[in-house]
Amino acid sequence: MEAAALARPERARVQDGKPAAAGGSALRRGSAGQAGAVELRAAWRERFEAEDDRAGAPAPSGLYSHPAWLAWKEGQGWNIRDAGIGVPVLTRRLGTGISMAQVVAPFASGAAPDRGEDRGAVLESLSRAVSERLDGDCAFIRWDLMAPAWTDGRGAPLAAWVEELRMNASARSRMLRKAPVEGLAPDTMVVELAGGAAALRSRMEARARHAVAAAARRGTAVRELGPGGLGRFHALYRETASRRGFEAHPEAAFARLFAEAERHGLGLSLYMAESGGADAAAAIFARHGTEGWYLFAASSYEHRMAHGPSAILERALADASEAGALRMDLLGVAPEGELSHPLAGLSRFKASFGGVRMRRAGAWDWVLDHDEYWRWSQFEAASASSPA
Repeated sequence: MEAAALARPERARVQDGKPAAAGGSALRRGSAGQAGAVELRAAWRERFEAEDDRAGAPAPSGLYSHPAWLAWKEGQGWNIRDAGIGVPVLTRRLGTGISMAQVVAPFASGAAPDRGEDRGAVLESLSRAVSERLDGDCAFIRWDLMAPAWTDGRGAPLAAWVEELRMNASARSRMLRKAPVEGLAPDTMVVELAGGAAALRSRMEARARHAVAAAARRGTAVRELGPGGLGRFHALYRETASRRGFEAHPEAAFARLFAEAERHGLGLSLYMAESGGADAAAAIFARHGTEGWYLFAASSYEHRMAHGPSAILERALADASEAGALRMDLLGVAPEGELSHPLAGLSRFKASFGGVRMRRAGAWDWVLDHDEYWRWSQFEAASASSPA
């Protein structure tokens, strides 16, 4: 269902929690944020090259403001904006007469400090600054927070309504809402890479070491391929998408990602596990400075006994460590304790390689247009709950 198909009532913008006057500053046209995307990416690349490592951040976050990633997102319908907060703002059309903005990792990327209990006030201040640079039809700003999530006294995540109360407690206008969907998986695992291959192996669980040994006994070999191997990767990726029920990116999207990585200095690696002359598994990893990311993975059900994913992950972790990376975000695991979750098996796999669980604060929306936001959030929630 296209967003444009949603019925649209007369919109009521809000400012400081009250309807904005027609013709006032709420009807922004974003003229100050229309700097060319090429110049913006160049400026952020200079910043990346000048920065120290981000080892103090809760999870690797530099990928999401890297010029290569931003250029790739442009190919998926996003536009880069400079909103004057020091980190890139992405915008996109949601349908006729409505758009959204998104900022990933504002605290880790240096837009503002994470003030713990006062996060809401910080996001409120940032949202007001960003909103002045956006077009008048922007319904909301989505903040994807890499900061640790708030939990109860036993370490369990809070209910969404409790999180909202807590987030808005320090905000004057109470306009922050927990997003109905997550752009980045809020639950992840991070692997410490210090010490090289031997140290990595010592931190692996017995089942991971067993799987790697089994792959070696079966003659599974891991090769690092360039973009020329994307056709083979995508064949496995389509099979995996069909098996697990997610929507697959087209091969051209991966080709563009590699092209932008080469152009903008992002380390990108494609690993292929081969067994008996067949492709058993493949995965794409990214690296920048001291950070790494396990981005996309695919495997053959027929050749599952080759233990290709295990052989690949061990190799990729060791290569990243040797290249100077200190941590790798494995991305996307099931919430803690949810043994029947579709990602539960993947969670056990990633944990066995030394992954330490982290729950991010996730996606939060600063509402600019309540009517449009309500309609869009209902659409997002319904789409997320529909069978693939």
